[in-house]
Amino acid sequence: MPKMIVQGKTKDVFLQENGRLRLYFKDTVTGREGEIDPGADEVLGEIGGKGNASLRLSTYFFNLLHTFGLPTHFISAHPEENSMIVRRANSFNLEVICREKAYGSFIRRYGRYVQEGTPLPSLVEFTLKDDARGDPLITEDALIALKILSREVIRFLKHTTRRAASLIQSDLLRKGLELIDIKLEFGEIDGQVIIIDEISGDSMRVMKRNRILAAKELCNLILEN
Repeated sequence: MPKMIVQGKTKDVFLQENGRLRLYFKDTVTGREGEIDPGADEVLGEIGGKGNASLRLSTYFFNLLHTFGLPTHFISAHPEENSMIVRRANSFNLEVICREKAYGSFIRRYGRYVQEGTPLPSLVEFTLKDDARGDPLITEDALIALKILSREVIRFLKHTTRRAASLIQSDLLRKGLELIDIKLEFGEIDGQVIIIDEISGDSMRVMKRNRILAAKELCNLILEN
């Protein structure tokens, strides 16, 4: 029997007997102060079909990245049960954020110096996955000093994040959509650094006609075009 090893806000993770992981996508949404925000840690409630939309989008974008040679943990998707089979990786427990425009937490931190919507061409930030401390921002020098990552791995993560964001941004533009920001997670398998977790409306902000799209709406617009 699969064993649950992570009960997350938007996904549950089970370890299978063959050593692979099965990710179950849930209908829960996160936000703050009653407003849906994929970058927030508070669960606000559920939206029917949202988990399936996140699974389908993740499948779409993982396949897109594979087409261009970017390695990920993705193996197969099972939409009928909102689950995905992936390789098990040692997670870096970081979020690598690529910002194309100022929005969300960037404005909350630096609103004195920047206006919402200001271009930030492929600006990369690192945050720790640490709910108790509010997923704090961490500098590259701190990552090295704390022996979390080497300078070489940091360079690779920045390059890969920017490349993945560029590929996704180009795909969205062809559909009349605009990528505002995206967060990726990385892990390591047998010395190879790969993209893990998910790539969906829970991990990016996408805008159409100056409006941020909800996860289900984003899925429908992408997969119907």
